[in-house]
This record gives sequence, C-alpha cells and structure tokens, in this order.
Amino acid sequence: MKSSLHRRNRGLRGTLAALGAAVLGSALALGTAAPAHAAQNIDPNAKGSITVHKFEEPVTPTGLAHDGTQQTTAGLTPIQGVTFQVQKVNVDLTDSTKWQGLENYTVAQAQANLTGTPTSVVTDAAGTAAFPNLTVGLYLVTETAAPSKVVQKSAPFLVTIPLSVKNDWLYDVHAYPKNTVSSVSKAIDDTKANIIGDPISFTLTAKVPNLPAAQALTAFGFVDTIDSRLTYQNATVTVAGLTLAAADYTITAGPNFKVDFSASGLAKLKTVQGADVKVVINTVINSIGDGTIKNKTQLYVNDPKNLVDSNEVSTPWGALKITKVQKADTTKTLAGAEFEIYATDAAGNKTGNALVNPKTGTTKFTTGTDGTVSVDGLKVGKYIVIETKAPLGYKLDSTQRPVTIVAGSTATPVQLQVTNDQVPPFELPLTGSTGIALFVGVGVALIAASFLLAAVRRRQQRA
Repeated sequence: MKSSLHRRNRGLRGTLAALGAAVLGSALALGTAAPAHAAQNIDPNAKGSITVHKFEEPVTPTGLAHDGTQQTTAGLTPIQGVTFQVQKVNVDLTDSTKWQGLENYTVAQAQANLTGTPTSVVTDAAGTAAFPNLTVGLYLVTETAAPSKVVQKSAPFLVTIPLSVKNDWLYDVHAYPKNTVSSVSKAIDDTKANIIGDPISFTLTAKVPNLPAAQALTAFGFVDTIDSRLTYQNATVTVAGLTLAAADYTITAGPNFKVDFSASGLAKLKTVQGADVKVVINTVINSIGDGTIKNKTQLYVNDPKNLVDSNEVSTPWGALKITKVQKADTTKTLAGAEFEIYATDAAGNKTGNALVNPKTGTTKFTTGTDGTVSVDGLKVGKYIVIETKAPLGYKLDSTQRPVTIVAGSTATPVQLQVTNDQVPPFELPLTGSTGIALFVGVGVALIAASFLLAAVRRRQQRA
C-alpha cells in the first residue's frame, strides 16, 4: 500500500511538473503555504477549489517554483477583466487506477473528453477568479477572453483536485498564469497653433512588451487615421536605448498612417523589453469643421488584427467674424478696413507677431464690400484685434479689442463689431465770400450810428 501511494505521488508530481512547464507555463509562484489537507490518503468526498490569479508578465522572471500554493504577489500588476472557464474532464479520480499515467495526459485529450457544464468567472480588480466547491477530479482551465491590451492569452492547463505537493494533498489550488500586455498613449501638442495653417503634433508612446524567453516578438506597430482637417507633414520613430536604422521600420505616410517594425527592428526591440517606443506625427490644421478635432491611435503586438486603442485627444477651434460699421449709423457697413490679430499671454496681453491670414499669406484681414471679414479658424482662447487701416473718409481707431474664441463651426462664429467716426468737415462760410460779410457788418454799424445821432438831436431840441 505504501509503495502504491508513492507511485501515485510520483504520478501527481509528474502532473504538477507538467503544469509547471506547460500548464501554468506562464504561472508565477512567489512563496509557499501549507497544504489545505495534511493527510496521506485522498478523501474522495472532499471539496476543493481552483483560484486563478492573473498578472502582467514581469520584466524579470521570478525564477521561483509554482506548486499550486498561495503566493505573495507584491509588486505584480493584476489584470482585471480576463475570463477563465473551468470544466471537469471525464476521468474518475476516485478510482486509483485512473491516477496511473496521469502525468502523460494532455490538454488536447482533455478537450476531447470533457463532462458537465463549464463555469466561467471574470477576474476582479485584484486579478482573481475563484472556482469553489469542486469535487475530486481532473479539471481543464481555459482563458476564453481578455481585454484587448492582452497580447496573447495564456495556454489552457490541467489541474487535479487534490494536487500532490511535498508528499501531501492540496485541495485548494492557486494558479498564477501571466499575460504579456501592451498599451499605447497619445499626446497632442497644439501650443504653436493659433490659426489655420499652424502646426499640430502628436506623440504616440508604447512600451516594448515583456515576453517570456520562449515567445517571439513577431509584429509590432502603430495605426493612426489622421483627421481630414489635418494635413500630414512627416513623422519620426525612436526607441529608448536603441539606435534604429532606416530598414528597421516602415512608415506609411498620409491619412492612413502606419508604422510597422521589420524583422531587424523586432529583433532589436526584443533586447529592450519595457523600453518606450515613441512616434511623433507632425501635421498642420487645414480646416475646423464642427470645431473639435478628436483623434486616437492603435497599437498591435504579434497580431495586427488585435488593435489596442489609446486615449483620445482633441484640439478645440472656433471662428471669428469682424463687422465694420459707421458709428453714427450702425446699419451702414464699411469696406476696406484692415485688422491684425494677435495671440495673448496668460495675463491677456498681446504676444508674438500678428497672425498670418491663410487666405492671403499676409497679416492683414480686410473687410469686404459687405463690411465684414471672416477668420475661419482660430484655436479656442483669447486674442487681441487691432484696426491698422481705416476705411476711406473715416478716423482710425487703433484700440486693442480683446475677443474670446469658443469652440464652434464657421457657421457660428464669434461676432466682433467695430465702429468708425467720419473725418469731420471743415467750417464753411455762411455766404459766398468773406468780403460780403464784412460789408454787411459795416452797414449794420452805420445804421446803428445814425439811430444814435437822431436820438441825440431830439434831446437837444427839447432842451
């Protein structure tokens, strides 16, 4: 009987070894714990459990054994949202003869010999999926779904309840499979953009995935659909700690932008796992549409069809319409007024050079015959508008007028009305000449003097 137990233990140890090499192949073990049952014989009526702990592949392999006991996972990054399925294999492990040769039982055999209803559990925030109340038997554990950031699902693996460990039986088994994950972020730089034709750049960042030594890096690249309101200019690719050659990657330029690493580039990436790969895309804005330009990028690792989305970035734009009118009568619009527009600093003061009118290539924005001039694209923010030339016959008003641009289309521009006084006329004489006016004045004085002389004579006669 004792030798039979030893034989069974050796078989289970073989099974566990298989679990370590292929089943839990990516599993982690970071410590030890006492078996749940410390008995020499299997209890066929006992209940056990399988708890799967899902973590990202670490940069440096732990090098520790994985024996089914619960481990300390400090420093590891759990993966939430991975679906595991557990189903019993039609092998009766309450029969001692079925344990013989179990170490040679394969996943493929198990997949063709399942029984009962499978149970699926999704890992929680701690990366844990628990399957309690399992009867004695052989179980197939399969990762059936994972977030898009998971580069490759872990391989299916077999677990016995109980599991032999250190000459005892473990009924509550813990497995620590790892996944290689990938992620990508996108940042926008529109700090140099104020008006149509100005530059906007995007930086795409992804880390070279941490892969098990036996797993090859077969594909790595970025996909970015550039908004039609942006015109592609050029792009650069860099990897921290690497010097890339032109042959290490290809760039597909234009609106359907792509970066694909070649075989030589992939070989280089594998040597710097965890390093940042950066792609900078340079564009210029050509129109504003509805006023908000949104964009995100995608990354693929090993499978070009499994695209991981980045965060979404956006740049908000609006429009401005300047109307020039007569101050005395604002229904009368004025053509020929010229304006300059300036960006402002944090204090609201104008800064830098006047913005260039994309329609003329100059800094002048001139009102047309209807008295208006439209600026069909200004980034959201504060600006200063200054009149630099008045319409003919009107006074120049060079007041610095602040204007705040809000997001919107060219159909709903921010309105700015600027009035002008007419140049005042010269004072004109009341008659035809200054000589006639003088003559009339002398005549009035003579008449007044004659009336005064007559009044003096009358007083003298009375006396």
